[in-house]
Amino acid sequence: MLIAHVILAIAAVGALVLAPRSAAGAALVVAAAAVDVALGTAPSHALQVVVPLLAFLGAALTLAALVERSGLAERAAFALAAGARGSAIALYVLVCALCVMLTAAISLDGAVVLIVPLLVVLAKRVDAPFAPLFLGAVVVANAASIAVPQGNPTNLVVIDRLGLSPAAFAAHMLGPGLLAAALCAAGVALSERQALTAAVGHGERKRTPFSAAERHAAAALCVAALAAWAAPFLGVAPWWPFTGAVSLALLAARERPHVIVPWRVGAQVGGLVIVIQALALPTPGTPALGFVGLLAVAAFVGAASALANNLPVSVWAASLLAAPAPAYAASIGLAVGSLATPQGSVATLIAAQLAGDDAPPLRVRRFAPLATAALVAATLMLWLKAP
Repeated sequence: MLIAHVILAIAAVGALVLAPRSAAGAALVVAAAAVDVALGTAPSHALQVVVPLLAFLGAALTLAALVERSGLAERAAFALAAGARGSAIALYVLVCALCVMLTAAISLDGAVVLIVPLLVVLAKRVDAPFAPLFLGAVVVANAASIAVPQGNPTNLVVIDRLGLSPAAFAAHMLGPGLLAAALCAAGVALSERQALTAAVGHGERKRTPFSAAERHAAAALCVAALAAWAAPFLGVAPWWPFTGAVSLALLAARERPHVIVPWRVGAQVGGLVIVIQALALPTPGTPALGFVGLLAVAAFVGAASALANNLPVSVWAASLLAAPAPAYAASIGLAVGSLATPQGSVATLIAAQLAGDDAPPLRVRRFAPLATAALVAATLMLWLKAP
């Protein structure tokens, strides 16, 4: 029976690796999961992961569409371009900083959902180099997501498993998260330095008052972000407050809302949760660990996340969370290590889907070394901060 589960897991992971944005690949993942369920694997864990994920991502995608249709994204794009004063590297820094703030407010998934349409506007209206801006936003959102409790769904696993307060989590992970984000941003800027030396438009636009649609979209964004940010401090997962705030905003909208649900991503993640769960993979124990031990935990979880996506990996890696320091190291692996491959993070999959044919390739040989360096640096800072 174990051999059958292994074959199904290999087929599902292979489909995701070879065709992360393909409907046929997603169908193969679902088929493998369906066979595992027929063999006796319970789908309950997958539902517990996928239902809130679909609700949150659907709300974030719908909110992003609302912001874009209102003209608010275009206004923000021109404001960034004006602030950059014709410098592509200055624009890159501003985009990365905005991505960090959005990640802190509404998680990495919400951040990429909102920022990718803005980058499209920058590319079309002021000739900004799309590839470095896109790559910078993706790596920064993923790396910075460990800095705050609501930044990544896996952070909430750590908090819930160990009974940590959001303040304690932020105290340990803020520094490692910001360091990892800075290193990733610098790595992309270095590799894309030729594109970032070009001049861009200044974003000249006639100043006009905010329209009613823009005011509504801005209010919806602020309320949803506040709900997501405050939820962990109230002991509530941010997905449902965020989804509720967006739903209320849609009900109050004058035009009929266009609700977007990322079914393909949900199918991929749900299927992977089932096939990985069926393997009943063991994880190492968590005695008191020094830097090498913490790095081993982060690297082990990071490699698994890069291969099979960090969200399903976090389901079985939760057994690794028996003490605060190893749990934090696991969070670094889940967020930073997943950057090594295109399929490692749900946020990366969503960003590529939104960018469509304009999405630059996320090659493993390029991003695995960057993810490794950021993972080592973040783990080192975590170890230095440990009591």
